[in-house]
Amino acid sequence: MKSALTFAQVKPFIEADLKAGQTPALMGEPGIGKSSLIEDLSRTFKTAVFTLPVNQLADRADLTGVRMTQSENGTWRQEAFPHSTIMEAIEYAADHPDENPILFLDEFNRASSDITSSILSFQTLRRIGTINFPDNLRLIVAGNDKGNVTSLDQASISRFSVYHVRPDLDTFLSIQSLNPFITDVLTKHPEDLMALEAIENSSQDSADDDDDEDSESEDYAFSQFEFLAEDTFTQITRPRTITYASEWLNNMGLDKSGSDKEHELLGQLFADMTESDESNILFAGIEAHVGNTTFAHHLFDEINTHFNSMLSATHVSNQPVLKDLRPKQDIINTMSRAANVQDVEQLIDAMDEKDRLNTLVWLTEISSTKEINNNQAVTAFMSNAPHHITQFDNKAIQNLMKVLPDSAKVAENAVQSMLSSTAPVMNQWKGMIQSVMEQD
Repeated sequence: MKSALTFAQVKPFIEADLKAGQTPALMGEPGIGKSSLIEDLSRTFKTAVFTLPVNQLADRADLTGVRMTQSENGTWRQEAFPHSTIMEAIEYAADHPDENPILFLDEFNRASSDITSSILSFQTLRRIGTINFPDNLRLIVAGNDKGNVTSLDQASISRFSVYHVRPDLDTFLSIQSLNPFITDVLTKHPEDLMALEAIENSSQDSADDDDDEDSESEDYAFSQFEFLAEDTFTQITRPRTITYASEWLNNMGLDKSGSDKEHELLGQLFADMTESDESNILFAGIEAHVGNTTFAHHLFDEINTHFNSMLSATHVSNQPVLKDLRPKQDIINTMSRAANVQDVEQLIDAMDEKDRLNTLVWLTEISSTKEINNNQAVTAFMSNAPHHITQFDNKAIQNLMKVLPDSAKVAENAVQSMLSSTAPVMNQWKGMIQSVMEQD
């Protein structure tokens, strides 16, 4: 029997494989977050990840581009014109010899056998046609361990470190910023990360009931989840669909902020019913993203509880939103590796003003400076970036007001470096920032 490792358990194994130049193969169910796990390695290795969904390729030529070409003297030879993602990874690795960038070939065993065969040679030959992989380029593949997949023989499998994986809540929450309703549900019900199908829709019928967590489990009946017949189109709850649901809620404006806009929207959603069965329209939207599962019912209840709190005027949210200001990964990587002030100044010059401002505000939170893990670079950025910013917009001020008064969240050294800047933009806001911090 194959032993499935959680993402938290397998991550150090993958890191060791990559350092040794070996190729991990992650096998698991679709939608459990394998791609997100690999993307998160860019933070660990402070480098870039280049992801190619292999199952989207039609044939071998889309992957390798190997074809016969004729030179000026009339001779023929094979040349390779690899997929653009592969070439980007090769070029990046050549341009950054001090890094170990990752070429991630996802869904590799859901492609045709000739494509899979070509991928198998990447690890042993370390080249495509006449194009060699740089020594510092690392490979990872991922696939599904059941369903319509291409089988591999033992000789092929022996080229990889094969890990059968399953998601875990801590890793899922750590690799992304989720909608607060989603986070609250998963914290209370970690089993919902791979939620089962709910037989009864009792959750939506209890919208007006008191919130009693002790009896909540009695409201549900469960069945072992199975894919339904081929003529159905039923959504499921997996890390991937939970992430999609989180993005949907954020874009709807349902962010647990307690704002007037959210209040008005929830009032409409809880009042409207679908025409077919008079079920709540909000639950129908949730079901479209994660199916009729226990997670869907728990999420509906969580939003309903929040709305009831808003109606009673007792709910006040002070949740920071600095996660929305998180800069691009290459900015974080560059700042983390900066060896001196000049490196930071070059980074600031290369950024546009919006990125400079967002990064400046983002670095006022201590969790952000810990991610950078380079105090010299943070200090240099906070003192120099204001010279390249013309004004603080309303969003920047609002976010500062949410972090600065809380000594548990604020990165005081970073803020003091910002206050020490002689940039004109600081003249307007320096007094306000100091007074807000003194309110704690």
